[in-house]
Amino acid sequence: MTFQPAIRLQQLGKCYQIYENPEDRLKQFFWRGKKQFYREFWALQDISLEVQKGKAIGIIGRNGSGKSTLLQLIAGTLNPTAGTVEVNGRLAALLELGSGFNPDFTGRENVYLNGSILGLSQEELDRRFDSIAAFADIGDFLDQPVRSYSSGMLMRLAFSVSVNVEPDILIIDEALAVGDVGFQFKCMERLDRLTQSGTTLLFVSHDMSTIKAFCDHALYLEHGTIKASGDPADIVELYLLDMRDDQRRASVPGASVALKPSLAGSDGLAFGTEQGKIVSAEFLNSGGLKAIFNHGNAIQFRVVAEYDDSIAHPTIGAIVMDRKHVPIGGIYFDDLPSASSQSPKRVELVFTFAAKLTEGTYFVTLFIQDCPASSFAMLVDKQVGVLTFDVLGSNKTRLIGVVDLDIDVIMET
Repeated sequence: MTFQPAIRLQQLGKCYQIYENPEDRLKQFFWRGKKQFYREFWALQDISLEVQKGKAIGIIGRNGSGKSTLLQLIAGTLNPTAGTVEVNGRLAALLELGSGFNPDFTGRENVYLNGSILGLSQEELDRRFDSIAAFADIGDFLDQPVRSYSSGMLMRLAFSVSVNVEPDILIIDEALAVGDVGFQFKCMERLDRLTQSGTTLLFVSHDMSTIKAFCDHALYLEHGTIKASGDPADIVELYLLDMRDDQRRASVPGASVALKPSLAGSDGLAFGTEQGKIVSAEFLNSGGLKAIFNHGNAIQFRVVAEYDDSIAHPTIGAIVMDRKHVPIGGIYFDDLPSASSQSPKRVELVFTFAAKLTEGTYFVTLFIQDCPASSFAMLVDKQVGVLTFDVLGSNKTRLIGVVDLDIDVIMET
């Protein structure tokens, strides 16, 4: 049996004609293609992708990389210059804030307008209206013209319509960034329920933690093409590598952040400069990069690092991450000697903390930075998730989340 993907893109491209002068458009019209008075700008080029039903796909990249253009092509609000888009199922999209809303209509009228565009009948919208209104929670503004809404209220209503029409495919272009924290939390909980029930999600965000925590797959766009595609944690780190490289080049001309050998071998990811490196890392109880601990045990690992005299303010740190590589805690140590007397300078640190974590697998990322100011750090070496440890279950069977806060409960009579 063959399953249709929710979305299939084949060699998709979008090209714009850029005219240097307004009169060039008129010239182009009269010359009818015999002479070209414009230059071509390919916002997207040669994008091929299949998205299976029920998957959450995160799309990342710099501003201008083609993320919004890609979503608009899939949503059908733009026509492709090349290639094809195949969408299987009812699609709802949150693109530009307020798109699809008539500013002179009330919120109530726009609910029915948007619902009808998505293919719902009047009867279906009548049944779902109370749920839409309750989720949006904008009170009496529901019967006011949309032009009087704040950006947050507009997003609330647009998101509520999109998730309550039960779409097969939902597209979100950074829309949640304008909402308050409480509503963002409610949105993420609803998105999680939708994906678990089979809705396919395409999600553009600059929040890398959200991409890692929420998505099954990530797509990294650069200059309108796919630079990388794969596991969200790996793709996010590759994106951060490029951001760090830009930062380094801007602050230190000629310096470059690049991929480096990982202590974990070919399966690992590491990047930084040639000014220093994490030489080795190991758990004290296992003597290796992997270890197992009972709940509450002391976790200890040794880190050996070296750096040269170009690092004026060396800092070495560790970040503990959950199974999706979302940071849950960490520390940095900056009481380090200068390398001026001996270059490179080699230091050895032992990190210790209690395994007060819920049962599962965790990772530790190690890093060296040069921190000339409290608000600014330049990366020297980053070993991503190089240490892996498992925490076994405890007798605290009712723990929720990741960290054991050692909460005590007493029933008073």
